[in-house]
Amino acid sequence: MFTQYLINQAKKPSGIVGQVIAKIWTSYFKKLSLWTIKQTTIIDNSRVLEIGYGGGSTIKNLLALNKHLEIHGIDISKESYQVAKRINSDAIQNGDVHLRIGNVDALPYQNDYFDLVFAIQTHIFWDDLKKGFLEIYRVMSSHSTLIIACEKEKINYYMPEYTATHALNNILKNVGFAKIEVRQNQNWVLYIVYKAISVDAD
Repeated sequence: MFTQYLINQAKKPSGIVGQVIAKIWTSYFKKLSLWTIKQTTIIDNSRVLEIGYGGGSTIKNLLALNKHLEIHGIDISKESYQVAKRINSDAIQNGDVHLRIGNVDALPYQNDYFDLVFAIQTHIFWDDLKKGFLEIYRVMSSHSTLIIACEKEKINYYMPEYTATHALNNILKNVGFAKIEVRQNQNWVLYIVYKAISVDAD
């Protein structure tokens, strides 16, 4: 019972315990967040979306690296929203960051809007993996990139059928993504997923 309670809190933090967990995430996932950002090409004035922003640390790290971004975030947890809103309060007030409460299954954004989408340590908790990726695909612009990063041990625990990287590659290709690169760093795995393949002009 207690184990299931912790799993539910990891998926959707709630109550006082949820607020504590969201704050812990800010510290615990810092190294993974920074490594993920380092692997990512980030262009000025990009529209960025983070799926499952948790404690808001990745958004804060992105703005520390590049202040010329329009960043949106969505998370199913009200407690995560409150924590992320506090640590990004200045950026929210300035209009650089826009946070919402919602689900990846039904993203409240227009088609073809985002240039870059992050999903860090979050896809393992989605109710419907393919539906989530279909929604992300819908809101991505034609030459945008999706970045998926996660601890390998969490994938092994929550979704063992996707332990092998080709399993996730297959579902991404079925959704319509054109190209996928996989990078690994000890216990971390990162997917760089392109909506379309860029063709250089002659």
